[in-house]
Amino acid sequence: MSNKRILAFGAHPDDIEFGCGGTLLLLKELGYKIKIIDLTRGEKAKRGVNERIKEAEKARKIIGVEREIFNFGDKNVSLSEEHRREIKKILDNHNPSLVFAPYFVDKHLDHINTAKLVSENFNKTIHYFISNVEKENIGVDITKVYPKKIKALYAYKTQIKPGDVEWVEERNKSSGKKLNVKYGELFYIKKELNLPKIFKKLENVK
Repeated sequence: MSNKRILAFGAHPDDIEFGCGGTLLLLKELGYKIKIIDLTRGEKAKRGVNERIKEAEKARKIIGVEREIFNFGDKNVSLSEEHRREIKKILDNHNPSLVFAPYFVDKHLDHINTAKLVSENFNKTIHYFISNVEKENIGVDITKVYPKKIKALYAYKTQIKPGDVEWVEERNKSSGKKLNVKYGELFYIKKELNLPKIFKKLENVK
């Protein structure tokens, strides 16, 4: 794959770290140039937006990627023409080879609409999971980078509640079992894509 630009879209700072942080760490090692696009600043967070933006920058440095935070409005990401135009503009400006976005079934409407906005403008979208996990058909062994993924999540001190990290660990262990590894991240793709070798089809895992 000659174009090594990847965009990773999240509705809020920390969505990416949770859903595909380990995979991005591995892709970074493979020489991909990665940029996280947060559509909102997460301003509905209890401890305020300024602290969350600082935490997002700390997490960005741990993963070693670029990051840009937009202001679509927390709990306000919509399928409006304005938001559609903005997503298309972002994609056109960066010309990525691959894009990550949330899965389009989720408990949070911002996640659902982010998935729809991105996938309707880009047909090589890899969907990561935040709340619901279903129809997963590819996965990545993140065992060797798992501690760094957790370190990036810990950067969000104001967002982490007791039990959150343990829940993430259980999710990644459960995902790992489907790949026959210790820790994994699972994804859904609508069609066959030419992906880096770290991605494994679940149907091929014995």
